[in-house]
Amino acid sequence: MIRALSLGLALLPALALAHAGHDHATPMESAFVQETLLLPDIPVTDTQGRSAGFVSRYGDAGPVLISFIYTECEDNCSMVKAVMKLVDDDLQAAGAPPLRLIALSVDPWRDTPQSLAAAAAEIEASDNWDWLVASRADTPVLLSAFGLKPGPVEAHEAVYLLGDFRTGRFWRIPGVPEPQALIDHARQIAP
Repeated sequence: MIRALSLGLALLPALALAHAGHDHATPMESAFVQETLLLPDIPVTDTQGRSAGFVSRYGDAGPVLISFIYTECEDNCSMVKAVMKLVDDDLQAAGAPPLRLIALSVDPWRDTPQSLAAAAAEIEASDNWDWLVASRADTPVLLSAFGLKPGPVEAHEAVYLLGDFRTGRFWRIPGVPEPQALIDHARQIAP
């Protein structure tokens, strides 16, 4: 997994160089698709084994950035984790917006709080980055509420949701966004 994350981190500078000399705001802004989500308060369990309703847990959190992963993924999850790690690192700086990071497992059959904790520790995720899993029965319902197909875990898309549970407004960001663009947009929606 370290090798896959290293590859993901190594590809990010190449992605940035590919856009050198271009207006970064234009492609990123067009990738943001705003929508209103009505999410069920399905129980999710964190790496400490604490369970709480997803909406209840983050209702007062302010801006959140949600990604979808599974611990045995070696394909697009590596890039998703790399983007989230860069955002996580940037949020440690003074003046960073109050953005909460969430990694939600799409594989409740194999992911446990312990395996999520190990994955978070492996990439040195900060305490501001929650790793969560819902039950096997609830995961498809939760993914559907996010507008994701609950099909085979190997077929899940690289997508991020940036928004606020208080308003229900979220921006869907597919693919590989620039971490700084995510932080800049979070700054715009922070209270």
